[in-house]
Amino acid sequence: MKKLTTLFTFLSIVLFAASCSRGPKAPEVKGYETYTDNNTGLSIEYPKNWQKTTNPIRFVIFNAAEAKSRFVRYDPEGFPGTKIDINLFEMDSTMTMDSVITKVKKFTDDVYETKDVEFAGFPAKKLTYTFELSSGVFYGEMYILQNDPTTVNVFQIEAFDNTYDKYNEAINRAIKSFKPGKFPQTKVDTVTTITEAPLPSATLITKSGLNYSIKIPDNFSAEKGPSRGVLESKNYIGQRRADCNIIVDVIDASKNKKLDNIVEENRANYNNASPQKTKLGGKDAYVMSYTARRDALSRVYFVINGDKLYRITMNWFKGEEKDYLPIFEKSIQSFKFE
Repeated sequence: MKKLTTLFTFLSIVLFAASCSRGPKAPEVKGYETYTDNNTGLSIEYPKNWQKTTNPIRFVIFNAAEAKSRFVRYDPEGFPGTKIDINLFEMDSTMTMDSVITKVKKFTDDVYETKDVEFAGFPAKKLTYTFELSSGVFYGEMYILQNDPTTVNVFQIEAFDNTYDKYNEAINRAIKSFKPGKFPQTKVDTVTTITEAPLPSATLITKSGLNYSIKIPDNFSAEKGPSRGVLESKNYIGQRRADCNIIVDVIDASKNKKLDNIVEENRANYNNASPQKTKLGGKDAYVMSYTARRDALSRVYFVINGDKLYRITMNWFKGEEKDYLPIFEKSIQSFKFE
């Protein structure tokens, strides 16, 4: 695998704790079953104990429910997740094979290695991308094929922490069994009403962490965060979008309490963003704004209280910035030490 050391430098967040916990383990495969969509014809064999989500034009499975959030920002720490994700794209005057390839790329063009292959019996483009993290190797590959004048199938595999090798048999079975789908004909649905998960509430409630408190929307939950090697990691997140959240990491700073140095050492992890002085919880702090992926924006705050470093990361989807950002900024302003 080709090691990428430029674009993904920001993903390799420096761990401030010397020890590395064993962390969660990727589950074993417990048998297989086949999914077939009678409307599109898409079919695939997959591990039956993996977490499956489907809709008329998409099939996605994760090796565990805990893995889902890590694929939002491609966190360098977290559950050792593997994902298989199949999408159907409808071809028309505005959508071509090339525009689909552009659409599905999450990173800049130089990250990908592209070659022509045969996949599921059709000519296809294979895109591979990989990088090393402190917890192991991340590997991704996509197969993009047009199996019908109206349809392009995108078959994507992504795996953290060397789990591609662990699930090699399952991945090969999925690839060999895969039958591409055809984009479904549009039908008027007079029965089903789709209700989207709510936007963040403007009503904030107080949640507590390790020697701090923060106010979050009352329709958000406090879950275990993705970071490892820290004293505590909490992920404050709603049900609507996994890429709109606030993560608070508490890190041991007993051996390094020089905030200026810590921030400078970590600039490269955030696209070499320019640190700006600010206040957080009544103490001197720094904030950096950066872009983790094309359709998401982020800010990270660093502040020290006693012998602990607090790293607060807020992420929001560009398309719903007006709904998330003002509320998230109020949450950050409410941050207090206890």
